[in-house]
Amino acid sequence: MSRQRFWLSICVATLALLSLLVCYAGYRMQQLLEEQHIELDWQHLSLSWRGLQLQGVSLVQRRSGELQMQAGQVRLYWLASEAPRYRLTAQDVRLFWRPEQTEPESLSANDPAGVLQSLTQTLPWLPRRIEVHDAQAQLPCHSGRCTLQGDLELQLLDDELQLRALLLRDTHQAQLSAQLQGLGSAPDSPRQAQLNLLLDDQPQITLHSDLQPQAAALQWSGNLEIAALPDTAWLVDWLSEWTQLDTAALPDTPRQAGVNAQWQLQVPQETLAFSALLATPGWLRVDAQLPQPWPLPGVGLVSGELALDLRNAMGQWQARRLDGQLQLDAQDAPWLASLPSGLRPQRLQLHFAPLDDATDEELALRLKVSGQGPLELQADAELGLRQSPAWAVEVRQLQLQARSKRLDLTDSRLDDLRLNLALKGSVTAQQWQLGLTGKSRLDVQRLRSAELDLQQAQATLAGTELGGTPSAPTLSGPLGIRIQRLQHPQLQTQGWQWQGRIDANSARQSLDGALLADSGLSAALRLNNTTNALKLNATLDELFLRAGNPLAQTLAAWPPLLSLDNGRVQAEAQLQLPSGKPLQLKASLTGKGLAGVYDRTTLNGVDAELRLQLAGDRLRLDLPQLSARQLDPGIELGPLQLQASYQASLQRPLAGNLTHQRAELGVLGGSLSLAPATWALAQPSQLLPLRLSGLDLQELFRVYPAEGLSGNGLIDGTLPLRLGDAISIEQGLIEARPPGGRLRFQSPRIRAMGQANPGMKLVTDALEDFHYDLLSSSVDYDQSGTLRLGMRLHGQNPAIEKGRPIHFNINLEEDVPALLASLQLTDKVSGIIQQRIQQWMRQRVPQESKE
Repeated sequence: MSRQRFWLSICVATLALLSLLVCYAGYRMQQLLEEQHIELDWQHLSLSWRGLQLQGVSLVQRRSGELQMQAGQVRLYWLASEAPRYRLTAQDVRLFWRPEQTEPESLSANDPAGVLQSLTQTLPWLPRRIEVHDAQAQLPCHSGRCTLQGDLELQLLDDELQLRALLLRDTHQAQLSAQLQGLGSAPDSPRQAQLNLLLDDQPQITLHSDLQPQAAALQWSGNLEIAALPDTAWLVDWLSEWTQLDTAALPDTPRQAGVNAQWQLQVPQETLAFSALLATPGWLRVDAQLPQPWPLPGVGLVSGELALDLRNAMGQWQARRLDGQLQLDAQDAPWLASLPSGLRPQRLQLHFAPLDDATDEELALRLKVSGQGPLELQADAELGLRQSPAWAVEVRQLQLQARSKRLDLTDSRLDDLRLNLALKGSVTAQQWQLGLTGKSRLDVQRLRSAELDLQQAQATLAGTELGGTPSAPTLSGPLGIRIQRLQHPQLQTQGWQWQGRIDANSARQSLDGALLADSGLSAALRLNNTTNALKLNATLDELFLRAGNPLAQTLAAWPPLLSLDNGRVQAEAQLQLPSGKPLQLKASLTGKGLAGVYDRTTLNGVDAELRLQLAGDRLRLDLPQLSARQLDPGIELGPLQLQASYQASLQRPLAGNLTHQRAELGVLGGSLSLAPATWALAQPSQLLPLRLSGLDLQELFRVYPAEGLSGNGLIDGTLPLRLGDAISIEQGLIEARPPGGRLRFQSPRIRAMGQANPGMKLVTDALEDFHYDLLSSSVDYDQSGTLRLGMRLHGQNPAIEKGRPIHFNINLEEDVPALLASLQLTDKVSGIIQQRIQQWMRQRVPQESKE
């Protein structure tokens, strides 16, 4: 009996002790809840030797805001049937949290080691396993309040922490599993972390991290793999509710993209700010795959693969290897809109490959670029990239070939444009230094504008250098241009070439060189363009016309009836186009000793100087000197002296005012002159009062083809010359200068005429030796070329009737063009004049037959 009492006493004592422990635990729990401002309530409590179970649990905390939690069922096991024995399970959990308006104090985000240490100190007080099922939490977020729904499982085994979370959103789900090892170990013990993320049961992110002690530092190595992404637009929308993410500005999620990264860093053991991790030594390798085109805003559709190796040995990350290939489809990219249609590549392919001679100071790679579309592009470059202390790119060699079948500019069209460049040099943030070598050139099969047509144009670029800075680049060096065929209304069709130098920067551009036509015409050109004005200076190389006349073979406006075969010609011009002001042009043309033919007139000893000025709308031509030793339209004339000027507006260039200061022409021992005057060419015709002075009859009869006619005397007069559609003289008057002269007409044919006709005998006898004291004549010359003279002749023949006075009234008519043509048909004139006379005569015969 005593034995039963003993065990009964033990049981009673044990129950009493347990009751005391339960009461004490309840007291401490209540005290802890009060200290944390927590109100805990439940509807039903059941207790067993393994743990306790609560039904209808409600928890409210009002500290630094308000936290409310409700659970349909909570189980706390201190002696569970499976490991681990100490565990907590919650079912049907509803959480509501509203923090205070002021930002609560928290651990610094720049001290991850402190966060890890605080978590490590808290873990021993938590159940070894925590399970939350069917949970829903309403939390503050960027859009206001957001809801999280899913399951949570947390398990701690020795120094290992395992986390599993399931988040649900509509029909989608995200599964996260993480495993941390070494949390409870010494600070210098190894630590490892493993993380896996699945979206809709598809593996997305796998992370492995390993932290190993090494001397006074920690070696942190790891691997991150992001698998091909499905349609995760729902994930982006979800994240935008919690962050300030602008989903409208983001491109669509790349399809089937993947990223793999490996790293190894030497991390100090002491507390380290996150920003300082960027300066830790180590290496990083990233491999990215984007097999399906992905729209990159403002760029185009990107696809391909890329591998990048980074190393940090001197406190700064530097690329050590770059390998991969990318494809860009830019058909609808906005940046193409700024380029002409013929220079828009639709698809680009970029290929990166490392070179074997890479060093620790330089990344050596080979870059290949190819493009398809209106612009066909091929580029092959070997580059050396220096990344510290300041970045620099060494262009060891670059070969670029580009072709555009058609390029439409504002007023021009280029067909079959080809560009070939060979480049070497270097580029830094402070300076560019690139040179074109080899057969660098630009070819254009044809260029057409409003009036200009160029065929087979080629620009030679070898030796040209690109320098300066990225903000102020410069271009300088030799430049050659060859055009196989140039057509323009003002020029004869032929080839041209230019050889010189180009110097250009953002403020000033200049071209200096020589222009040469296939005709032999050459000129020195210098062009300067600044922000204030455009200036062009041109100097024509002296032409020696004995070797040919390149002007006639170059200028379409060269008079077709003018040919020069002797003498020298020089010219120069200055053109200025000031910003916001009218155009200004000055030009001069000088000829010395010119000789040649104009129509059927030979020219000899011609010296001329012509000056042109253009200021805005005003045109001025000055002829300070024009002289000719001899002009021969069939009769030798000369010398010629002329000084004149002309002013007009560009709108009516042929309706200006002509002013002459001197106009004089030698004629058969005398001269024709014109008094200084100004003429308005806007009038339909002009009347020029020519004055004839001192014409020698002896010279006239020498050249006039009349058999047996001779004489002497000087002739003066006025010849009103009218210039209109044709040349004419109306009511001109000429007369012999006192005291007169002598005429002799001794011809057997005329003498026979007098013997046959007694009425003509006195006339023929008197003219055999006629001494005149009066000789005057009216002069009329019509537009058809007929000269009519109404002559009055007074005098005597000493051998007839003792010198009785005799008066003659004689009317003469002569076809002057035919007369001059007949005078020229001799062996002394050039073949070109003979051809022109014969052609003129053939054209004249049908006209006369019609009349």
